[in-house]
Amino acid sequence: MKISKLINVHKLTLTTGLMLISAQAFSATIGIGLGRTVEFPGSNDYTFSPRASFEIETSVGIFKNDDIGVQLDLIKSGSVDTGPVLRINTGRDDSVSDAAVAALPEIEASAEVGWFVGSGFKLSSLGLKSDAIVIGRLSALTDAGDGHGGTLINGSVGLVMPINEKLRFVPSMSFNYADDNYTQTFYGVDSTSASAELGEFKASGGIESTQFAIFGIRKINEKWSITGVGAFNTLQGDAAESPITKRGSKTNLFSGFTINYTF
Repeated sequence: MKISKLINVHKLTLTTGLMLISAQAFSATIGIGLGRTVEFPGSNDYTFSPRASFEIETSVGIFKNDDIGVQLDLIKSGSVDTGPVLRINTGRDDSVSDAAVAALPEIEASAEVGWFVGSGFKLSSLGLKSDAIVIGRLSALTDAGDGHGGTLINGSVGLVMPINEKLRFVPSMSFNYADDNYTQTFYGVDSTSASAELGEFKASGGIESTQFAIFGIRKINEKWSITGVGAFNTLQGDAAESPITKRGSKTNLFSGFTINYTF
């Protein structure tokens, strides 16, 4: 669905994020920028990290980034996007600022593989006098390495709101579902890892988080554009009740920008 080009936000994942918006008919677009997010979901400690995005239209499909990973849109149509996703989950190591969490067993970085589907429609198709476009995306990914060993499902819906020829805003809402393996790995504390600071906790799967985000896209000229994002992420269920999260916060913020160039 060729609507607009944006960088992708971490799910925190970010998960959800900037890949809600598909591309214009560009042959290639690259972007670099900076983001600020928490060290791990549930943390109170924030860190800055570089952001990058790319999109290349090939004879096979549209090849673009998906957070720390890539996806291939196999259907070059104006109404449906779908294809495989390969993404890296960076896990969690002992470099985090919280000493009690740093003492927990490390979660190895691993590859996640899955599939996505997205679509959208113009509000004008419903007879409304509006240039806005409703967009939606659903993806499912599973661990293909030795990391969390679980499966994630993410769904999102957004509204592309053109302000003028050079500026548009995109508010969006999303959810992230995680199974038992993923939730226990990131939010559980087993008996061998429990301590005075972190009591034993068995975490079950369910809705891991919900997110509200707003993106802004400012076109400078035919080659350059700037994308900014602010996202408010709220952990849910056992992810919010975990002693790991209670040491920090169940609400996390993300902000970032990229400067994009189109060839």
